[in-house]
Amino acid sequence: MLKRFPLAVGVSMLAVAMAHPALAQDVPPSASSSEGLGDIVVTAEKRPTNVQSTPIAMTVATGEELARNGVADVNALSNIAPTVNIAQNNANTLITIRGVSSRDYSETGDPAVAVSVDNFYLQRAFALNAALFDIDRIEVLRGPQGTLYGRNATAGAVNIASVKPTDDWKLDAAAEIGNYGTLNFDLGATIPVSDTLSFRVAGTRKTHEGYRNNPGLKDGDDGNVTGGRLHALWTPTERLSILLTGEMTRVDGVGSVIKGIPYSDVRDDGSLDIGSAKTFALNHQGYTRIRTKAVRAAISYDMDFATLSFFGGYQKSTLNRDNDQDGGTEYNYGFQQNEDVKDQNYELRLSSNNKTGFTWQLGGYFFKETDALDTFFQVHGLATDPFNFYTFDYDVGSKSKAVFAQVGYDLTDQLKAEAGIRYTKDNKYQVGFNDIAGAYSVLDNHYSGDQVTWHLGLNYQVTPDNLLYAKVDKGYKAGGYTTNSSFGPETIVSYEIGAKNRFLNDALQVNLTGFYYDYSDLQTQQEDPATALVYTLNAGKARVLGAELETVWLVTPDTRIDANVAWLDAKYTDFCTVTAASCPAAADLSGNRLTQAPEWTLSGGIQHDFHLLGGTLTPRVQTRYQTKTYFTFYNTPAEQQGAYWKSDAQITYVPDNGPFSITAYVRNIENNTILTANAEAGYAGAYLVQFAPPRTYGARLSYAF
Repeated sequence: MLKRFPLAVGVSMLAVAMAHPALAQDVPPSASSSEGLGDIVVTAEKRPTNVQSTPIAMTVATGEELARNGVADVNALSNIAPTVNIAQNNANTLITIRGVSSRDYSETGDPAVAVSVDNFYLQRAFALNAALFDIDRIEVLRGPQGTLYGRNATAGAVNIASVKPTDDWKLDAAAEIGNYGTLNFDLGATIPVSDTLSFRVAGTRKTHEGYRNNPGLKDGDDGNVTGGRLHALWTPTERLSILLTGEMTRVDGVGSVIKGIPYSDVRDDGSLDIGSAKTFALNHQGYTRIRTKAVRAAISYDMDFATLSFFGGYQKSTLNRDNDQDGGTEYNYGFQQNEDVKDQNYELRLSSNNKTGFTWQLGGYFFKETDALDTFFQVHGLATDPFNFYTFDYDVGSKSKAVFAQVGYDLTDQLKAEAGIRYTKDNKYQVGFNDIAGAYSVLDNHYSGDQVTWHLGLNYQVTPDNLLYAKVDKGYKAGGYTTNSSFGPETIVSYEIGAKNRFLNDALQVNLTGFYYDYSDLQTQQEDPATALVYTLNAGKARVLGAELETVWLVTPDTRIDANVAWLDAKYTDFCTVTAASCPAAADLSGNRLTQAPEWTLSGGIQHDFHLLGGTLTPRVQTRYQTKTYFTFYNTPAEQQGAYWKSDAQITYVPDNGPFSITAYVRNIENNTILTANAEAGYAGAYLVQFAPPRTYGARLSYAF
């Protein structure tokens, strides 16, 4: 039955397009937002639009929804975006959307998802571990976003928008306690000083004990995060707005730990006997220390016919960490990593102010990053302790410059055509040396490349509540090099059709998407199990076919049901590993599934408001199911995550006359063991795995005035 789902989606989308005009005659005009599902304004197209009239498949979550779902950092995004898969490799966060991701988390690697905070792009995977706090909303855009977001957005984009100052006094505070010694505190205050000047001050402190008991050592997978932010908004005239931001975050503790599953624990069917995810022995104490400091500016000037906007900033991020790299006690391997990263982002954009007729925006973008890296693969317990078996000492840098334009034209009152183009120039360098088991090498690597990406689209606004769209997009991820190999850019040409609909007087939302990716020159990370050296190479081609159904139904003003279904068929069509002399060969992996690309993902939730006890009591239950996924392109039973359910429950009480609310929650009710990483390591004679959080529970008290 499930196999027929893609056909059902296509039929449903056609039926919506053909049948709704008749339905619209029988249903009153859309109700106000207070009577229905309401509207959410997003900036996915780099200008404010209603999410339901924006021709992009996306998930949007407000700050309140993020708090309810325990989204305290990027690692928890899958809690609110079912089609997003998160992998955690040591201190690095790897995001996969629709089967597209980057597994290269090294200093020379690029992500496949463009993550930005208040229009500031974050390049390094470890920087995503910093806390999310005082968030207004998160937008998760699915599919290539190469025109407006540029390189490294082949999978999509994640836009994180913090709460900004307003001209009203406001105070938000929250305190949370839970198992594993969880203590979380959040505070935000808006302070208007005058009619033209206002401040927003926010801070967070989040701690919990380690989820993993490593006897004789500090518990791993702990949490210790502190963050602070200050916004200053100055509006000297109605036309001019200047927002200045200062921000800092710090992460301390043991951090993520690895468990090694020895080859002797591989079952007859090839799967792993994971054993206990709670208690396992290590013999090397790890630690994690991340520091970020950032300053940002956002300036806009309304010139009547258009708005001129500038976004820019500087961020310094440092990472110092060490861990038990073999995940057990048989060996004494450690991996010490030290990075000092400096990022600059600047974008100047001019956008037309009209919403109909001929609309346009154009701009330029500049990105620069430098990274001073000193990393060691170490052996402990020898006469020289630690003994640096591998040493990597590099200065790494990259620059990216781009110009872009996107236009739209109303062919009729209901039909709009869009076109966009972007030209990007990339330069990278890696200078320094490495010492690999006594083999000393001087490195002087350089890369230069450019790429043109584009967008074509047709949007048909059937009624004010129903949008049909079709588009073709090209996205790319820049080429580069690793210590021992070079590689070219990868590209995706995406064909997508979608429908966004509101029915039943704004009470029922049904969004459908179908897509096909022509994916060329995939950058794959191929590790030599014997040496742990990693190669990034272009691996032929893949095709990604999928469909998504997202629904929200306000059954009554007090009852809400949401349900999502995603089907994905993501496979390599031409892929031989570096060890293959020619294709086809024993190393021909054509037909294998892409990493972290489950065939089916289902999610849903239900909540109901009970008006009693002088307030509103709202219980909610939600669940997510996904079929098996693979962590490597080999698709072996040993390197997979089996199908699983993950369910959450919560109950919230809000008094009728009071500025506070209280929520009790349980997450991962099943207490399932869910892997976030799994890869073979021949040097350790094992598969190295990492785990998602176990069952957690607690209570959160919030205050808003």
